Amino acid sequence: MLTMTLLAVIAENEYAPGFHRYRVRFDHDGNEVEYTFTVDDRDEITGVKADEREFSIATMQDPLIPQLMRSILALHEARRTAPKEIHQ
Repeated sequence: MLTMTLLAVIAENEYAPGFHRYRVRFDHDGNEVEYTFTVDDRDEITGVKADEREFSIATMQDPLIPQLMRSILALHEARRTAPKEIHQ
């Protein structure tokens, strides 16, 4: 299991209908690493997944990963429901 410290979550624009990308930066033993995550909000239930299999395998038993995924979903929901002038 990797030991990583969250540095930043960066929201990108929708790249396909219902698909949104988020870049997440971590500190891993003094080195910055970045992974991307996709939020799929095409259905009633919005989901998020890591784009890189490497991230999923490396953090499979990390107890904080579900919290990270919930945080990405909360950020996505906040951006989705925020007034348009905030996004400019």
